[in-house]
Amino acid sequence: MAKKQKSNAVASSEESSNLKGTFIMVMILGVLMVGAWFGAYWLFISR
Repeated sequence: MAKKQKSNAVASSEESSNLKGTFIMVMILGVLMVGAWFGAYWLFISR
């Protein structure tokens, strides 16, 4: 039983590290999208 819990803890930490990379990539993509939106907005306002 304790061995099974230990394997679950190891699997949980591996999934957490994988999700951390996903979170970082989603945040980078979000920043790029917001930057593109503000760039288009600035272009619209300046013309």
